[in-house]
Amino acid sequence: MTAQFLAYIPVILQIILFLVMLGMGLTLTLDDFKRVGIAPKAIFIGLFNQIVLVPIIAFTIVAIVPMKPMVAMGLMIVACCPGGAVSNLFSHLAKGDTALSISLTAISSLVTIFTIPFILNFSLDTILGAASKNIQLPIGATVLNIFKLTALPVLIGMFIKHKYPNFSEKSKSAISWGSGIVIVLALVLMIMKLEEIGNSWFFIKASFLGVLLLNITTLSVGYFSAKALKTSTKQAATIAIESGMQNNVLGMTIALSTGLLNEPKMAATAGVYGVVMCIIAIGVIFLFKKLIHK
Repeated sequence: MTAQFLAYIPVILQIILFLVMLGMGLTLTLDDFKRVGIAPKAIFIGLFNQIVLVPIIAFTIVAIVPMKPMVAMGLMIVACCPGGAVSNLFSHLAKGDTALSISLTAISSLVTIFTIPFILNFSLDTILGAASKNIQLPIGATVLNIFKLTALPVLIGMFIKHKYPNFSEKSKSAISWGSGIVIVLALVLMIMKLEEIGNSWFFIKASFLGVLLLNITTLSVGYFSAKALKTSTKQAATIAIESGMQNNVLGMTIALSTGLLNEPKMAATAGVYGVVMCIIAIGVIFLFKKLIHK
């Protein structure tokens, strides 16, 4: 019975991701996408950090820190992913610019549909070398699969919000906390999957340093790059959270899904990242609340 359940974990993760993105869509309107024209500087800085700098930082960490190839690829998968619904919750709790956070998550979730397969195929060739020939992401199929798991549920959620605005407004708090709960469930499932293929403690030790460096570095770069370009402390805190808090459930799903990478060992890093991210978030929320209210 347990073995049968474990075999369905990749599918369950896809369902969880779909529900999280649907919940995010229930909080969005077209105005969130129009904010590019209203606050272009903050949006540009946030997107540049997420889509360009975060993968470069991850690749630098992989080059410097000794890691097994599968663990290193897991770090690159996380770095390719956009911010998730939880980053919006963290921004809200830190008293950041929640509207900016939602806009960055929404826009980056659409843009990364197209950037993920290119960055990951490059990483596969560089990190795995000849072995990568057996693990490649077909561009068209990958774009379609990620669209179905991320953009499609967001669009459905936005449609529901448009048709039933009162329901969406009343559900806002439940959606935020519910997203956090299902992400914890996803991490539990990930640990169960790791125990099936090996010792989960081994995977945690193998990826912990890289994950910690990625999280702290991207948070710092996000904040200080935004401050250097003269955004408000509130916007800088939000950009930091969006840069340093990636959608690890999407990362786990990309690594585990048969239509994508189908490599559970790569998913381990995304699972560890989710745990480390949530622990660091406690300190980040406290710190940014103090900075914003100075």
